[in-house]
Amino acid sequence: MEVRTTTFSFNRLKGSGPRSARNEVVFTGPVTQAAAFIKGFDVGFSPRKDHHLGNLEIRADATIDSLASQRVFVDVVYGLRDWSGNWDDNYEGEVFVTVIGE
Repeated sequence: MEVRTTTFSFNRLKGSGPRSARNEVVFTGPVTQAAAFIKGFDVGFSPRKDHHLGNLEIRADATIDSLASQRVFVDVVYGLRDWSGNWDDNYEGEVFVTVIGE
């Protein structure tokens, strides 16, 4: 079993969400099982000021590359909005993910 970490940075955005990003994590040998766990996050509206939180969505998933089994693709989905139901406020942040491969 090996453990790796990766960080996802989401620049300031408004007008759409949630959004997704992909990183690849390389292990020292072939992986037959992989799992991604959210280790933490630093997210918020931008600029950072008092704002009502309506919906925060953060998800992580791991997929082993079928062509190179030592490589794992990590996908993260992140979205943040208020109670308006629209993506009309700037938001940004970082999501920290731990990946376990076996």
